[in-house]
Amino acid sequence: MSLNSLFEHIHQLPSVPAVVTELIASLDNDRISVHRVSTTIRKDPSLSLKLLRSANSVRYGVGRNVATIDDALLLLGFDRVRTLVIASGMVGMLKEVPGLDRQAFWRESFMVANLSRTIVRHSQLADLAPETAFTCGILHHVGSALMHIGHPDTMQRIDVLVAQGAPRAELEANQFGYTFSEVGAELGRRWRFPETICHALTYQGKPLASVPFSPYAAAVHLAIGLYHNIASGRREEHALGEMPREIRRPLALDLLSLYEDILQIMRTDDELGVFLD
Repeated sequence: MSLNSLFEHIHQLPSVPAVVTELIASLDNDRISVHRVSTTIRKDPSLSLKLLRSANSVRYGVGRNVATIDDALLLLGFDRVRTLVIASGMVGMLKEVPGLDRQAFWRESFMVANLSRTIVRHSQLADLAPETAFTCGILHHVGSALMHIGHPDTMQRIDVLVAQGAPRAELEANQFGYTFSEVGAELGRRWRFPETICHALTYQGKPLASVPFSPYAAAVHLAIGLYHNIASGRREEHALGEMPREIRRPLALDLLSLYEDILQIMRTDDELGVFLD
């Protein structure tokens, strides 16, 4: 089955709220105003409510009641609010998918997103946006969810082998002729996401093959490796030391501060409960 055939086979693609699409499109726009973001978020009452609930949670609580979108922007900051709304919209987009553990799926998504954002924050390359890295991370295996919808039985067989150490991308390419990375990138294009994000999703598994180099693909690749190494029982310090040098070198990372921040992320409770209904 070709990639196009997969999309034709799935009669109802998951839909992203228009507000999320607009906010993702604004990630590379340094001139967007807080007023415009506030107005955009208020277009979707459901996402507005989720944002306020998140802003008043224990994790994000700021010591006073966050009653309006403008309060959230003032107290949490522009980038944090935009990220919360994007994350809420993405989680709400995927409900029950055959053979997919929703909680585990989103836990990995959030951890990879937070790690990707932290890696980019410590890059010395110019003009990188940490929130774009977060968005790439939270989307990094959305293509896998779509493949579970289109090929539930085969994907569950692949999942069993991957859990035992088999290479997912190789198995998917062998069975279908494409991988979850390619599916995620194509889905992003159909959602009209920026090409920067779609390109990063395409090359997350092979960032050095990207021309031009995609720092976001490299950040997501490193984040996925860190997450899986630590989740499989490796100590954080060992996992950090095993980050592929050839992939982290082009990012010009400040390793000392990066290691300190990543250790903090891995030892902090995840934020998943804020977003799952």
